[in-house]
Amino acid sequence: MRLVTFALLSLIHVHALAAITVDSIDALARAITRPNSHIIVEPGVYKLNYRLQIKADNVTIAGASGSPEDVVFRGNGMRPASENGGDEILIDVHADDFTLTGVTLEQSANHLIQIRAELGADNFTLTNSILRDSYEQLLKVSASPNPDSPYSHNGKISNSRFSYSATVGPNYYIGGIDAHRAKNWVVENNHFENIASPSEHIAEHAIHFWRNSHNTIVRNNTIINSDRGIGFGLGNVDNEHIGGIIENNIIFHNNKGHPYKDAGIVLESAKGTKVLSNTVLLHSGYPNAIEYRFGFTHSVEIRNNVVLGAIKQRNGASGTVAENAQLTLSDEKRSMWSTLLGK
Repeated sequence: MRLVTFALLSLIHVHALAAITVDSIDALARAITRPNSHIIVEPGVYKLNYRLQIKADNVTIAGASGSPEDVVFRGNGMRPASENGGDEILIDVHADDFTLTGVTLEQSANHLIQIRAELGADNFTLTNSILRDSYEQLLKVSASPNPDSPYSHNGKISNSRFSYSATVGPNYYIGGIDAHRAKNWVVENNHFENIASPSEHIAEHAIHFWRNSHNTIVRNNTIINSDRGIGFGLGNVDNEHIGGIIENNIIFHNNKGHPYKDAGIVLESAKGTKVLSNTVLLHSGYPNAIEYRFGFTHSVEIRNNVVLGAIKQRNGASGTVAENAQLTLSDEKRSMWSTLLGK
Protein backbone atom coordinates (compact mmCIF):
# COMPACT_ATOMS: atom_id res chain seq x y z
CA MET A 1 0.00 0.00 0.00
CA ARG A 2 2.84 2.37 0.88
CA LEU A 3 4.46 1.72 -2.52
CA VAL A 4 1.19 2.43 -4.34
CA THR A 5 0.73 5.69 -2.41
CA PHE A 6 4.29 6.75 -3.22
CA ALA A 7 3.74 5.99 -6.92
CA LEU A 8 0.56 8.06 -7.01
CA LEU A 9 2.23 10.99 -5.25
CA SER A 10 5.10 10.78 -7.74
CA LEU A 11 2.70 10.93 -10.67
CA ILE A 12 0.96 13.97 -9.20
CA HIS A 13 4.33 15.65 -8.65
CA VAL A 14 5.42 14.97 -12.26
CA HIS A 15 2.16 16.37 -13.59
CA ALA A 16 2.58 19.52 -11.49
CA LEU A 17 6.12 20.01 -12.80
CA ALA A 18 4.83 19.81 -16.38
CA ALA A 19 2.89 23.10 -15.99
CA ILE A 20 4.98 26.23 -16.56
CA THR A 21 4.32 29.94 -17.00
CA VAL A 22 6.46 31.92 -19.47
CA ASP A 23 6.79 35.58 -20.43
CA SER A 24 9.32 35.46 -23.28
CA ILE A 25 9.72 33.70 -26.62
CA ASP A 26 13.00 32.10 -25.58
CA ALA A 27 11.39 30.65 -22.46
CA LEU A 28 8.49 29.37 -24.56
CA ALA A 29 10.89 27.81 -27.08
CA ARG A 30 12.59 25.91 -24.26
CA ALA A 31 9.30 24.82 -22.72
CA ILE A 32 7.87 23.30 -25.91
CA THR A 33 10.75 20.80 -26.08
CA ARG A 34 9.31 18.93 -23.09
CA PRO A 35 6.57 16.36 -23.74
CA ASN A 36 3.43 16.43 -21.61
CA SER A 37 3.75 20.15 -20.91
CA HIS A 38 1.05 22.73 -20.23
CA ILE A 39 2.56 26.14 -20.96
CA ILE A 40 0.81 29.31 -19.83
CA VAL A 41 1.84 32.48 -21.65
CA GLU A 42 1.57 35.78 -19.81
CA PRO A 43 -0.19 38.70 -21.57
CA GLY A 44 1.91 40.63 -24.07
CA VAL A 45 2.92 41.04 -27.70
CA TYR A 46 5.61 38.50 -28.59
CA LYS A 47 7.74 39.13 -31.68
CA LEU A 48 8.71 35.86 -33.34
CA ASN A 49 12.02 35.93 -35.20
CA TYR A 50 12.12 32.13 -35.54
CA ARG A 51 9.47 29.47 -35.88
CA LEU A 52 8.24 27.55 -32.86
CA GLN A 53 8.62 23.90 -33.84
CA ILE A 54 6.45 21.52 -31.85
CA LYS A 55 8.38 18.24 -31.83
CA ALA A 56 7.36 16.90 -28.41
CA ASP A 57 4.03 15.12 -27.96
CA ASN A 58 1.20 16.37 -25.77
CA VAL A 59 2.12 20.04 -25.50
CA THR A 60 -0.41 22.79 -24.77
CA ILE A 61 0.18 26.53 -25.21
CA ALA A 62 -2.48 28.62 -23.48
CA GLY A 63 -2.91 32.35 -23.05
CA ALA A 64 -2.96 33.19 -19.35
CA SER A 65 -6.11 35.30 -19.35
CA GLY A 66 -8.20 33.19 -21.71
CA SER A 67 -8.78 36.25 -23.91
CA PRO A 68 -6.95 35.82 -27.24
CA GLU A 69 -6.40 39.58 -27.64
CA ASP A 70 -4.14 39.55 -24.57
CA VAL A 71 -1.46 37.23 -25.97
CA VAL A 72 -0.27 38.10 -29.48
CA PHE A 73 2.39 36.22 -31.45
CA ARG A 74 3.55 38.46 -34.28
CA GLY A 75 5.76 37.58 -37.23
CA ASN A 76 7.84 39.81 -39.49
CA GLY A 77 4.99 41.08 -41.62
CA MET A 78 2.31 40.16 -44.14
CA ARG A 79 4.61 40.29 -47.15
CA PRO A 80 6.37 37.78 -49.44
CA ALA A 81 9.03 35.52 -47.96
CA SER A 82 11.57 37.04 -50.35
CA GLU A 83 11.03 40.38 -48.59
CA ASN A 84 10.80 38.87 -45.13
CA GLY A 85 14.11 37.08 -44.65
CA GLY A 86 12.89 33.70 -45.96
CA ASP A 87 10.02 31.29 -45.29
CA GLU A 88 8.08 32.13 -42.15
CA ILE A 89 5.72 29.91 -40.19
CA LEU A 90 4.94 31.00 -36.66
CA ILE A 91 3.98 27.60 -35.19
CA ASP A 92 5.14 24.45 -37.01
CA VAL A 93 3.54 21.26 -35.66
CA HIS A 94 5.44 17.98 -36.12
CA ALA A 95 4.12 16.06 -33.11
CA ASP A 96 0.89 14.57 -31.77
CA ASP A 97 -1.61 16.08 -29.34
CA PHE A 98 -0.67 19.73 -29.65
CA THR A 99 -3.22 22.24 -28.34
CA LEU A 100 -3.24 26.01 -28.84
CA THR A 101 -5.79 28.14 -27.01
CA GLY A 102 -6.43 31.73 -26.03
CA VAL A 103 -3.91 33.48 -28.32
CA THR A 104 -3.68 35.65 -31.44
CA LEU A 105 -1.32 34.88 -34.35
CA GLU A 106 -0.60 37.51 -37.02
CA GLN A 107 1.76 38.91 -39.65
CA SER A 108 3.56 35.99 -41.31
CA ALA A 109 5.11 35.58 -44.77
CA ASN A 110 3.68 32.06 -45.13
CA HIS A 111 1.36 30.38 -42.63
CA LEU A 112 0.52 31.23 -39.07
CA ILE A 113 0.21 27.54 -38.21
CA GLN A 114 1.34 24.51 -40.22
CA ILE A 115 0.42 20.97 -39.18
CA ARG A 116 2.51 18.34 -40.94
CA ALA A 117 0.53 15.33 -42.10
CA GLU A 118 3.71 14.17 -43.86
CA LEU A 119 5.15 13.59 -40.37
CA GLY A 120 1.95 11.99 -39.06
CA ALA A 121 1.03 14.87 -36.74
CA ASP A 122 -2.29 13.81 -35.17
CA ASN A 123 -4.83 15.19 -32.69
CA PHE A 124 -4.16 18.88 -33.25
CA THR A 125 -6.50 21.27 -31.40
CA LEU A 126 -7.04 25.00 -31.92
CA THR A 127 -9.66 26.79 -29.87
CA ASN A 128 -10.57 30.29 -28.68
CA SER A 129 -7.93 31.96 -30.85
CA ILE A 130 -7.53 34.59 -33.58
CA LEU A 131 -5.61 34.01 -36.82
CA ARG A 132 -5.24 37.05 -39.06
CA ASP A 133 -3.13 38.65 -41.76
CA SER A 134 -0.69 36.13 -43.21
CA TYR A 135 0.63 36.38 -46.76
CA GLU A 136 -0.51 32.81 -47.53
CA GLN A 137 -3.14 30.49 -46.02
CA LEU A 138 -3.74 31.24 -42.36
CA LEU A 139 -3.68 27.58 -41.27
CA LYS A 140 -2.15 24.82 -43.39
CA VAL A 141 -2.25 21.05 -43.07
CA SER A 142 0.55 20.03 -45.41
CA ALA A 143 1.17 16.55 -46.84
CA SER A 144 3.47 14.55 -49.05
CA PRO A 145 2.23 13.77 -52.58
CA ASN A 146 3.31 10.15 -52.06
CA PRO A 147 0.13 8.01 -52.00
CA ASP A 148 1.55 5.93 -49.13
CA SER A 149 2.43 8.92 -46.97
CA PRO A 150 0.83 9.54 -43.55
CA TYR A 151 -2.37 11.43 -42.80
CA SER A 152 -3.14 13.90 -40.06
CA HIS A 153 -5.93 12.42 -37.95
CA ASN A 154 -8.53 13.84 -35.59
CA GLY A 155 -7.80 17.55 -35.67
CA LYS A 156 -10.27 19.99 -34.14
CA ILE A 157 -10.61 23.72 -34.84
CA SER A 158 -13.28 25.51 -32.84
CA ASN A 159 -14.46 28.85 -31.49
CA SER A 160 -11.80 30.80 -33.37
CA ARG A 161 -11.65 33.71 -35.81
CA PHE A 162 -9.88 33.74 -39.20
CA SER A 163 -9.72 37.03 -41.06
CA TYR A 164 -7.92 39.73 -43.00
CA SER A 165 -8.04 43.12 -41.34
CA ALA A 166 -8.55 44.90 -44.65
CA THR A 167 -11.56 43.97 -46.76
CA VAL A 168 -9.30 41.74 -48.91
CA GLY A 169 -6.12 39.75 -48.49
CA PRO A 170 -2.65 40.74 -49.75
CA ASN A 171 -2.73 38.43 -52.83
CA TYR A 172 -4.75 35.53 -54.25
CA TYR A 173 -2.70 32.71 -52.66
CA ILE A 174 -4.55 32.89 -49.36
CA GLY A 175 -7.17 30.85 -47.55
CA GLY A 176 -8.54 30.27 -44.09
CA ILE A 177 -7.95 26.55 -43.49
CA ASP A 178 -6.17 24.62 -46.26
CA ALA A 179 -5.92 20.91 -45.39
CA HIS A 180 -4.39 18.00 -47.35
CA ARG A 181 -4.58 14.32 -46.33
CA ALA A 182 -6.65 15.12 -43.25
CA LYS A 183 -8.83 12.39 -41.72
CA ASN A 184 -11.67 12.85 -39.26
CA TRP A 185 -11.13 16.56 -38.64
CA VAL A 186 -13.84 18.76 -37.10
CA VAL A 187 -14.19 22.49 -37.83
CA GLU A 188 -16.97 24.07 -35.79
CA ASN A 189 -18.21 27.35 -34.34
CA ASN A 190 -15.64 29.54 -36.08
CA HIS A 191 -15.89 32.91 -37.84
CA PHE A 192 -14.21 33.64 -41.20
CA GLU A 193 -14.15 37.05 -42.87
CA ASN A 194 -12.54 38.72 -45.90
CA ILE A 195 -10.75 35.63 -47.24
CA ALA A 196 -10.73 37.42 -50.58
CA SER A 197 -8.27 38.09 -53.40
CA PRO A 198 -7.41 41.63 -54.51
CA SER A 199 -6.27 40.70 -58.05
CA GLU A 200 -5.12 38.11 -60.63
CA HIS A 201 -7.03 35.03 -59.41
CA ILE A 202 -9.67 33.87 -56.97
CA ALA A 203 -8.59 33.12 -53.38
CA GLU A 204 -8.76 29.65 -51.87
CA HIS A 205 -11.76 28.77 -49.70
CA ALA A 206 -12.32 29.92 -46.15
CA ILE A 207 -12.45 26.19 -45.30
CA HIS A 208 -10.90 23.74 -47.76
CA PHE A 209 -10.25 20.01 -47.26
CA TRP A 210 -8.87 18.19 -50.30
CA ARG A 211 -6.12 16.00 -51.76
CA ASN A 212 -7.34 12.74 -50.21
CA SER A 213 -9.05 14.05 -47.11
CA HIS A 214 -11.71 11.94 -45.40
CA ASN A 215 -14.75 12.36 -43.16
CA THR A 216 -14.39 16.05 -42.41
CA ILE A 217 -17.15 17.63 -40.32
CA VAL A 218 -17.70 21.36 -40.89
CA ARG A 219 -20.57 22.73 -38.82
CA ASN A 220 -21.92 25.89 -37.21
CA ASN A 221 -19.39 28.23 -38.81
CA THR A 222 -20.04 31.75 -40.12
CA ILE A 223 -18.28 32.88 -43.32
CA ILE A 224 -18.60 36.49 -44.45
CA ASN A 225 -17.43 38.14 -47.68
CA SER A 226 -14.97 35.46 -48.72
CA ASP A 227 -14.39 34.48 -52.37
CA ARG A 228 -15.26 30.84 -51.71
CA GLY A 229 -16.87 29.49 -48.56
CA ILE A 230 -16.48 25.76 -47.92
CA GLY A 231 -14.83 23.36 -50.36
CA PHE A 232 -14.38 19.60 -50.27
CA GLY A 233 -12.00 18.52 -53.05
CA LEU A 234 -10.74 20.41 -56.08
CA GLY A 235 -10.80 19.58 -59.78
CA ASN A 236 -11.61 16.42 -61.69
CA VAL A 237 -9.39 14.01 -59.72
CA ASP A 238 -10.42 10.81 -57.95
CA ASN A 239 -10.41 10.62 -54.14
CA GLU A 240 -10.14 14.34 -53.52
CA HIS A 241 -12.51 14.03 -50.56
CA ILE A 242 -14.40 11.04 -49.17
CA GLY A 243 -17.43 11.29 -46.89
CA GLY A 244 -17.93 14.12 -44.45
CA ILE A 245 -20.69 16.53 -43.47
CA ILE A 246 -21.15 20.26 -44.11
CA GLU A 247 -23.94 21.30 -41.75
CA ASN A 248 -25.60 24.35 -40.18
CA ASN A 249 -23.13 26.89 -41.53
CA ILE A 250 -24.01 30.47 -42.47
CA ILE A 251 -22.29 31.85 -45.58
CA PHE A 252 -22.93 35.43 -46.59
CA HIS A 253 -21.43 37.56 -49.37
CA ASN A 254 -22.55 41.06 -50.31
CA ASN A 255 -19.26 42.81 -51.13
CA LYS A 256 -19.53 43.51 -54.84
CA GLY A 257 -16.21 45.33 -54.66
CA HIS A 258 -14.38 42.02 -54.45
CA PRO A 259 -13.08 41.21 -57.96
CA TYR A 260 -13.61 37.44 -57.57
CA LYS A 261 -16.61 35.50 -56.28
CA ASP A 262 -17.61 31.87 -56.34
CA ALA A 263 -20.02 29.45 -54.70
CA GLY A 264 -20.65 29.39 -50.99
CA ILE A 265 -20.28 25.60 -50.84
CA VAL A 266 -18.64 23.51 -53.54
CA LEU A 267 -18.01 19.76 -53.83
CA GLU A 268 -15.38 18.82 -56.41
CA SER A 269 -14.58 15.12 -56.76
CA ALA A 270 -16.14 14.50 -53.35
CA LYS A 271 -17.81 11.15 -52.66
CA GLY A 272 -20.63 10.57 -50.21
CA THR A 273 -20.62 14.03 -48.66
CA LYS A 274 -23.74 15.42 -46.96
CA VAL A 275 -24.58 19.14 -47.24
CA LEU A 276 -27.36 19.75 -44.72
CA SER A 277 -29.24 22.72 -43.28
CA ASN A 278 -26.84 25.46 -44.32
CA THR A 279 -27.80 29.07 -45.07
CA VAL A 280 -26.01 30.47 -48.13
CA LEU A 281 -26.91 34.05 -49.04
CA LEU A 282 -25.00 35.43 -52.02
CA HIS A 283 -25.59 38.96 -53.20
CA SER A 284 -22.15 39.13 -54.80
CA GLY A 285 -23.09 38.65 -58.45
CA TYR A 286 -22.15 34.94 -58.56
CA PRO A 287 -25.25 32.89 -59.48
CA ASN A 288 -24.70 29.61 -57.61
CA ALA A 289 -24.96 29.23 -53.85
CA ILE A 290 -23.99 25.53 -53.86
CA GLU A 291 -22.23 23.56 -56.60
CA TYR A 292 -21.37 19.90 -57.01
CA ARG A 293 -18.96 19.15 -59.84
CA PHE A 294 -17.29 16.37 -61.86
CA GLY A 295 -18.03 12.68 -62.29
CA PHE A 296 -15.95 11.72 -59.27
CA THR A 297 -18.55 13.57 -57.18
CA HIS A 298 -21.32 11.06 -56.51
CA SER A 299 -23.58 9.71 -53.77
CA VAL A 300 -23.81 13.18 -52.21
CA GLU A 301 -26.86 14.58 -50.41
CA ILE A 302 -27.80 18.27 -50.50
CA ARG A 303 -30.84 18.74 -48.28
CA ASN A 304 -32.68 21.31 -46.18
CA ASN A 305 -30.48 24.24 -47.15
CA VAL A 306 -31.70 27.85 -47.42
CA VAL A 307 -30.10 29.60 -50.39
CA LEU A 308 -30.13 32.85 -52.28
CA GLY A 309 -28.69 31.58 -55.55
CA ALA A 310 -28.90 28.28 -57.40
CA ILE A 311 -27.93 24.77 -56.35
CA LYS A 312 -26.05 23.70 -59.46
CA GLN A 313 -24.94 20.32 -60.77
CA ARG A 314 -21.94 20.67 -63.10
CA ASN A 315 -19.58 18.49 -65.16
CA GLY A 316 -21.31 15.15 -64.60
CA ALA A 317 -21.65 15.11 -60.82
CA SER A 318 -24.52 13.15 -59.26
CA GLY A 319 -26.38 13.07 -55.99
CA THR A 320 -29.66 13.76 -54.22
CA VAL A 321 -30.92 17.35 -54.00
CA ALA A 322 -34.13 17.73 -51.97
CA GLU A 323 -36.11 19.89 -49.57
CA ASN A 324 -34.03 23.03 -50.06
CA ALA A 325 -35.55 26.54 -49.82
CA GLN A 326 -34.83 29.05 -52.58
CA LEU A 327 -35.01 32.71 -51.52
CA THR A 328 -35.48 35.84 -53.59
CA LEU A 329 -33.99 39.27 -53.06
CA SER A 330 -36.19 41.44 -50.84
CA ASP A 331 -35.99 44.10 -48.16
CA GLU A 332 -37.00 41.45 -45.65
CA LYS A 333 -34.01 39.31 -46.61
CA ARG A 334 -31.68 42.31 -46.51
CA SER A 335 -32.84 42.84 -42.94
CA MET A 336 -32.01 39.22 -42.16
CA TRP A 337 -28.53 39.66 -43.65
CA SER A 338 -27.98 42.71 -41.46
CA THR A 339 -28.91 40.62 -38.45
CA LEU A 340 -26.41 37.95 -39.49
CA LEU A 341 -23.70 40.58 -39.84
CA GLY A 342 -24.53 42.12 -36.49
CA LYS A 343 -25.21 45.51 -38.09
